[in-house]
Amino acid sequence: MTELGPLQRLLLAYAPVSARGWQGLCWLLDQRLAAVAQRGGDPTIAAIRMAWWDEVLVAEDHAKGGGEPLVEQWRAIAPAGAGAAAERLIDGWRLLLSPEALSEHDLRAYGLARGGGLFGLIAGGMDEVLDASGAVWALWDLAGHVRDEDLARQALAAARALADEAAAMSGNRVRDARPGGRAGRPLRLAHAVARVDVLAGTVPPAGFSLRQYGRLLRASWRD
Repeated sequence: MTELGPLQRLLLAYAPVSARGWQGLCWLLDQRLAAVAQRGGDPTIAAIRMAWWDEVLVAEDHAKGGGEPLVEQWRAIAPAGAGAAAERLIDGWRLLLSPEALSEHDLRAYGLARGGGLFGLIAGGMDEVLDASGAVWALWDLAGHVRDEDLARQALAAARALADEAAAMSGNRVRDARPGGRAGRPLRLAHAVARVDVLAGTVPPAGFSLRQYGRLLRASWRD
């Protein structure tokens, strides 16, 4: 999984050994979809590329994707029902292809679809906890990668609103509003790294910083 970003590689190290192949594949799929959304150029071409992933992973069109390493690995190890979470992940990234400015509703929908889909894929199921924690992480990640500072701050505000809602649902026990189990540990740590900036309204740097690494280590000691 050398193509993974530094945060994703570190998170993968906290996954059970038996789950690392699948979780690494999920993180890699998210990065591949991000590359489609961030490539720029004709939005129609990007939409076609996104639709290809839909056809291969969701519709399971075996006439396509042969020889693509990620697709081949997906077909070898994806659990039953993974297509539903993949569809949400793809739909989340698809929202960024619109040439129109993203509204607060769009950002919320993006976070829940991308984050909930990704965290659901990694955890092997979808629920409100995964949606909320995944959305916080996804919007934080988006804030660190867009050039428009206003959009970055809007993404953080949407993440803060979702974090507050998740805390309220769990009786203000924020630590309870996170994925459970050993397989969910990387997701809990991802949420912990993101949550500090979300609550402070601080736009994160595009790369993985030493400060974020310190947060990850501290969160791992408590988890």
